[in-house]
Amino acid sequence: MAVAVCAALALLAQPILTAAWTSDAVRFIARAAQLQERAMSLSHQVPATAATREWLDETRLLLDALPFRIELPVAPPPATFDSIATAMPVLEAGTLAVAEALQRHLRVDIAVRIALLLVAAGGASIGLHLRRNAEQFARESAAHMLAAAPPPDRWLDLLDRVIAELAGPALGRQALKKLSEGLGEALDASACGICLSEDIQESMQLPPVIHAGELGWAQVEQLRLLSVAGRYQTFELGSSSGRDNEVSRGIAVPVGDGSTWYGHLFAVGPEWGEHPTIRVQVIELVSKHVAMAIGHSRRTREGRRLALIEERTSMARELHDSLAQSLSFMKIQVSRVQTLLQRGRPSEEVAAAAEELRDGLNGAYRKLRELLNTFRTQINAGGLAAALDEALEEYGERSSVAMTLDNRLGNYHLSANEEFHVVQIVREALSNVVRHAGASHAIVKLALREDGWTAVTIEDDGGGFEPAADHWNHHGATIMRERALSLGGALSIERRPQGGCRVTASFKSTAGEE
Repeated sequence: MAVAVCAALALLAQPILTAAWTSDAVRFIARAAQLQERAMSLSHQVPATAATREWLDETRLLLDALPFRIELPVAPPPATFDSIATAMPVLEAGTLAVAEALQRHLRVDIAVRIALLLVAAGGASIGLHLRRNAEQFARESAAHMLAAAPPPDRWLDLLDRVIAELAGPALGRQALKKLSEGLGEALDASACGICLSEDIQESMQLPPVIHAGELGWAQVEQLRLLSVAGRYQTFELGSSSGRDNEVSRGIAVPVGDGSTWYGHLFAVGPEWGEHPTIRVQVIELVSKHVAMAIGHSRRTREGRRLALIEERTSMARELHDSLAQSLSFMKIQVSRVQTLLQRGRPSEEVAAAAEELRDGLNGAYRKLRELLNTFRTQINAGGLAAALDEALEEYGERSSVAMTLDNRLGNYHLSANEEFHVVQIVREALSNVVRHAGASHAIVKLALREDGWTAVTIEDDGGGFEPAADHWNHHGATIMRERALSLGGALSIERRPQGGCRVTASFKSTAGEE
């Protein structure tokens, strides 16, 4: 009997304990939602405004104190946030992680309550029926244990299903349909779905209405044209069979983040009894998760589009800085040869001009091949070290120069853009070593300096160079210097005291240590 009393007291105290350890998570999620709403009205430009800096400071403080001692996956640390665009994905990831942790803790809480309820009921039954015979006690104890088991929490199951569907690699028609099915099962609805705005349909290549359950064409069209104003809106849906006396009722909730409207979620009856407010809250919660997923998908697509534009711009710059200049030089040489022939100049002079033209063609062809290799270059899954090993192996096979890589960056990682430019600087420098230096050995060094800058050094033991030499001015030095400047750094080319040449590119990385 004492065990039953203790279990009952613990069961009474459980709600207080639950409120105590879930309050931080609930406050975090609420605060994160407020920051996300404020972010919609703030400027995303750099440098940040005073309001944006205040928003970033509040976001850093919030992410520095995650509930349940949660550690976020690999992401830029909060101290490095310089814009809303960099902070928002981390805030969203933090909110999702806290929600998942809260879900797991609530499940444990439910299991503890069930266990305490079973202990209390069983203990009470045993205390009341010990005086009776063993068979009577066994029958009544089994009945109490069966009666004490509460029904499963379908709302937690729904939240788990929503998170699972929206956490996939791409938000598409199949994921939204499965989400609609789960929402319909949780709400006991005859049909559930989402209507998307024309902008979302076009950008994500999705149909206007995605739903689960039986709906006629006229009903789908009525739901698509439905205008949802305010927090939610109730509606009546005509029968799919055309009978006037058959009317279904439902609830629609807008889907959007801040000032951007993505569409609306809807659920069609049966009648939902005494608790329609609970259904509205559930649909609102699902709509917020869908809005976050759609927003993340749109930002990802926009990032890919900008990356494609940047890549095309880089290709155009490479063509202009190298091949276009070589073609312009050859055009001048052709005009020169034509002039010499028209004026009847000696054949030796014409042959010298033709030889210069041949050299220009050979240089243009070589540059074209190097540009093609540059455009095909990608940082593979092995990262920067693997890409540099591949470059050293390629240029080592072209010549008798021994190539060595000395990578001392350790756990310090560069961004994808920085890795790409580093690889191209190294390739251009090695190309000059192979073609002009007359070296027997070359070494590529990567190191992190004491001032926090990354230094990339390419050294050889060849014959050195003259600062005014044509091959350094026109066969890569300018392009390497522009790449270093694009990273906010600098490039230096100097003669080594012991002989040979040293090319050093240094810059401040925007990534950092994992």
